[in-house]
Amino acid sequence: MDFLKNPKFNLTPILKVLQGHMIPMHKEIEWGYIIPYFVTGILNEHPRSAIAYRKTDDRDKYAEFYEKMRLPQE
Repeated sequence: MDFLKNPKFNLTPILKVLQGHMIPMHKEIEWGYIIPYFVTGILNEHPRSAIAYRKTDDRDKYAEFYEKMRLPQE
């Protein structure tokens, strides 16, 4: 990453594109990692748990979801 410290590279235009276009687009179109699906995948579980979790009010509490998924299922 030392090359980014080179004064001939101006990151401001790139950051403006991210801020002005990519972030708003991400709010409209779901893309990238969806953490609950990632968790069920790495634990080799069916995604039904992630689907249900994403419908709850706690859908952004990823660590809690991960800990819950690690518990033995009854």
